[in-house]
Amino acid sequence: MSEKPYIRTIHVLSCSGGTVISKCLSAMEKTIVISEIHPDRLRMGFNPFDPVSLLLTQTKLGQNATLRRNFFLKRIKEIYEISKLNNFNLILRDHTHTDYLENKDIEQINSKISLIDVVRKDFRLLPLLIIRNPLHAYQSLLNNNMRQSTSSFNDYCNRVMLMINTYKDLDCSIFKYEDFCLNPDKELDKMCAILKINYLNDYYKRFSKIPMTGNSGRAVGSEKIVSLDPRPISEELKKESEKSKSFKEICYRFDYKIN
Repeated sequence: MSEKPYIRTIHVLSCSGGTVISKCLSAMEKTIVISEIHPDRLRMGFNPFDPVSLLLTQTKLGQNATLRRNFFLKRIKEIYEISKLNNFNLILRDHTHTDYLENKDIEQINSKISLIDVVRKDFRLLPLLIIRNPLHAYQSLLNNNMRQSTSSFNDYCNRVMLMINTYKDLDCSIFKYEDFCLNPDKELDKMCAILKINYLNDYYKRFSKIPMTGNSGRAVGSEKIVSLDPRPISEELKKESEKSKSFKEICYRFDYKIN
């Protein structure tokens, strides 16, 4: 029996650098990133090219989680084969936001990771988790009206902690967005090694021109990789952060400044 092929996945919450990092990885040799996918994020919309999506959104069939996920896995296998036939390295960027920020209560969050839970049936995993200082990420969510179901900053940090611990159990490599901004060449080289793709140091010539979903905070077409942290933190959020035990634990584990 032959071994399962590898599947590369990136996992990152909104407003945490996922788009610019995905663009940079997509600028590597023969590499393509399918951005912000999720087996349970089925949305009604005008999409004449996708009859399966129309079938699932326009009938009650879309409510059948098993059927929906089977369709999803079949498509992943198809795009994997197409990528392989054309000598492309395929990377799947998970819509991690769906798993951790769209449930009303943290108790409703499943300890399983939806994308990985589906694809691991037919693939071996090469996952990356990218995190950002929760204080700056949460302020960006507020600025972009994307707080979703989080009730407070502490609730957000509790969700981030749950995410980190879940991925750690998968032996997933964790990268900090701030480290990437300080030294993108070094961090991308490490990411490429884990994802088993060739690192090209001239990626900066191409990455800004690559179309990608999720540009929530970075200027489209910007060729510079700079931290988004300088955005001012509100006094209210600063006060919330001082009371959050989860925020302090994240800061301790990942060497973030508490204030």
